[in-house]
Amino acid sequence: MNIQEAKAEVIHTVQAYTAQDENGHYRIPRLRQRPVLLMGPPGIGKTAVVEQAAAECGVGLVSYTITHHTRQSAVGLPVVKTKIYGGQEMTVTEYTMSEIIASVYDCMEATGHQKGILFIDEVNCVSETLAPTMLQFLQGKTFGNHKVPSGWVIVAAGNPTEYNKSAREFDIVTLDRVKKIDVEVDYQAWKGYAISREIHGAIRSYLDQKPQCFYQVDQSPEGKEFVTARGWEDLSVILNEYEKMKVKIDENLIGEYIQCADIAQDFTAYYHFYQKYQERYQGCMDGLFEGDLIRYDDKITLRDEEMVLAGLAECTLDEQLTLANLFISQTMVRVSEWKEESGRMARLKEVGLLMQQQAENSDRILLQPIMEDFFSKRDHALKVKEEAGILGEEELELEYKVDRDLKKIFGEMKEQGVRSWQKAWELYGVKIQELDDKLEEKAEKRAEEMERVLLWLKQIFGEGPAFLAVMEAFTAHEGCMQIIRQKGCAAYENNCGLMMTGERERQLRKQLEQMQGTPISL
Repeated sequence: MNIQEAKAEVIHTVQAYTAQDENGHYRIPRLRQRPVLLMGPPGIGKTAVVEQAAAECGVGLVSYTITHHTRQSAVGLPVVKTKIYGGQEMTVTEYTMSEIIASVYDCMEATGHQKGILFIDEVNCVSETLAPTMLQFLQGKTFGNHKVPSGWVIVAAGNPTEYNKSAREFDIVTLDRVKKIDVEVDYQAWKGYAISREIHGAIRSYLDQKPQCFYQVDQSPEGKEFVTARGWEDLSVILNEYEKMKVKIDENLIGEYIQCADIAQDFTAYYHFYQKYQERYQGCMDGLFEGDLIRYDDKITLRDEEMVLAGLAECTLDEQLTLANLFISQTMVRVSEWKEESGRMARLKEVGLLMQQQAENSDRILLQPIMEDFFSKRDHALKVKEEAGILGEEELELEYKVDRDLKKIFGEMKEQGVRSWQKAWELYGVKIQELDDKLEEKAEKRAEEMERVLLWLKQIFGEGPAFLAVMEAFTAHEGCMQIIRQKGCAAYENNCGLMMTGERERQLRKQLEQMQGTPISL
């Protein structure tokens, strides 16, 4: 199965294994709760989907790369104890609690999660001394003398032996005690993730046109060459940052992430083509996004005739897809900005209410002491959560931004001479309404932009792959779908049927490729 299907299976397994009856007993007995074993090529996202599954299930997560551990850290240290057997005193060896099991209990205490996922990566790449311990772990859910706590689901991941010289084959006895999921490389499955994570447009556009370059592991005379999903995602991050810094991007940089010389060279050439294409059509895109156009009979043309590119309809398919991905990227930037502000506003309201509740439960009536007391307690709480790992980087960043917003709002009131908390709270309500109104205006503007983009691209390219690519991107992007649900987008709603046709096309192409062994272009 592909990586998205594997993620769904992990989620369903966690939900099934942690389901309890009315008496609080697990509906699937612990004996029948097989560990999940994800087996697949390196760099396709096995670790990422486990992290996402834990977040979506609302359970704890403890992750270990087992190759970084010795037998002592995994099993525990030996301790000599005295026991009575058959009336005689004997010395026996026991073990301290495994560091891994201890980390599960630490997570439970720090987060309050009594259920979770214990994720062990590279499970079949351990040393000879640790291999028996890992087999015991998979078969008996124990490290040394200590069991994995009830309510915690074991998920392990490994690479097939053809990808890793140190990897071991599991025997039938072990495989018969795990829930083995073979994860395959599938660009179409990753593509939705790439859109949701806003992977750089040049990468998405390139892989749309050359999906065979998405993942490769080959042996060349110079050594092993490879390209992975992880490599493309990490490359996306550095491309975005280098562009902001205006640092030159060349084949050397690309090759640091795409470790296949031919693909790195090919993508470098495409990246520079993508950048030139963006410069050439930026005026056209700005015109659509900023509304510099005339609309009639559901058709769109730009006011500036020089921007109406007469030869655009005769572009090659590669050029059409490049332009489509440029529109997708710029749309997502605008929508993501709105989505971030929307989430920030929702949290601002929640924290503001907490501040009001604290004020009501205290005997303070002045703004300054209420602010000092609230932020002192909140700063302490956030630091504790940060140290315990309860909040991720994005969540922490959101909380700190909300704090800055609140301090700014109430700080400005204080500078304006507001002393009473009651008066400040009234003004806070007015300020929040103003911000809400601005967000609504932004949402309406984003919906109008999406409408114009779809209408114009359909007018230029028809219902072909370029138009379909934009429709699919809007569908996969959470922010775009929020805008469509809240404000509507007739051009999207009227063309949803095309995506079902496109999906059927891809299924037929895949079947034909399997039958004939060569890529089929439809």
